[in-house]
Amino acid sequence: MRHEPVQALSASAMLELWEQGAGRDPLDQALLFLRHACPTQSFDALCEWTIGQRDACVLELRQQTLGDRIEAYAECPACRNGLEFELSCTALLASASDSDAIWTTVEQDGRSWELRRPNSRDLALAIAEADPKQARGILLSRCVRGEAGGAEAMMRNEDESALLAGRLSDLDPLAEVLVDLRCELCGERWQALFDIVTFFWNELHARSRRLLQEIDLLARTYGWTEGEVLRMSEQRRGLYVEMALS
Repeated sequence: MRHEPVQALSASAMLELWEQGAGRDPLDQALLFLRHACPTQSFDALCEWTIGQRDACVLELRQQTLGDRIEAYAECPACRNGLEFELSCTALLASASDSDAIWTTVEQDGRSWELRRPNSRDLALAIAEADPKQARGILLSRCVRGEAGGAEAMMRNEDESALLAGRLSDLDPLAEVLVDLRCELCGERWQALFDIVTFFWNELHARSRRLLQEIDLLARTYGWTEGEVLRMSEQRRGLYVEMALS
């Protein structure tokens, strides 16, 4: 899957995106990111992108808008100590699958299975289920196919279904990014889930609120309209904010 080069979000686009996605679930917010990043793609086409393809595009949008470096935070599950760690958009993108194949054949316990990497439609149906086991079953029923009667047998076999779910994750590495961490305080080791959609949305939320505060300040100080403030470069706007506060 290839798409047009991703452009950085302008200040006005950032506010528009934030307003459109406020209060919506992460699945909808992810699709909003894609629509801004790839405006020539239809909504239906974007929904068919695998979760890894989706998140790769969101990573590119984040990289172009805020830079390559990601400063993240996690809490130790053992002692609750806070831990800061860094990631790189470039390094994460390097792990993305470059396969355009829709179905991939794998061998599991002497049987052949065809696996399809989950997309947003699959995920929407799965997360509607409160029971994690049922949610996994929905994903497998949509994304795994085998010999006659094999799928039904697989769904009844907890170990086999868990193994096939793991094979699905292996096919699309960016769909679930796990970061190995160690607590400096107690020595606990664990894997933290990094979700670029939620992380970038939180950054977008914070920056949009700060941007609105700057617009309010400059409008009251200089009488400028929102459009005039948004058309300024970030550097120029920042200098005016400094002068208005001095």
